[in-house]
Amino acid sequence: MDLKKHITDWFAAMDAHDYAKIATLLDPKHKFTNTMTPEPIGAEEHVGMIKMMHAAWTGKHILDVVVNDGHEWVCVRGRWSGKHTGEFNGVPATGKNVEFSWIDMQRVVNGKIVDEYMELNPMSIMQQIGAAPVNA
Repeated sequence: MDLKKHITDWFAAMDAHDYAKIATLLDPKHKFTNTMTPEPIGAEEHVGMIKMMHAAWTGKHILDVVVNDGHEWVCVRGRWSGKHTGEFNGVPATGKNVEFSWIDMQRVVNGKIVDEYMELNPMSIMQQIGAAPVNA
């Protein structure tokens, strides 16, 4: 399997709000670990989180670097660029432009994401929408 194509398809499906495609890319045992939830979440919760983010933001993912181990793991360093268009963490839409970097690492087996680890800086997002002090 071409993991670089897989990761491109994954983020393209998110940017297109194609929840059916997103669901087909997740293994039933999928676990998503990220900086904004205290425990890993499963496939259904992950799709729900994506929908919640789409309700708050309009934008796209930019893939800067894609690396894979030639087997099951693929890692991306990218950016998200867009606008705060709906409520996010209790903050009403500000219409402000936001850009932040992230790193996503996925273990893909038989074309399905089994494990995913995403790192980003939520404080950077809150600062850009004016919900946190810049020098915090």
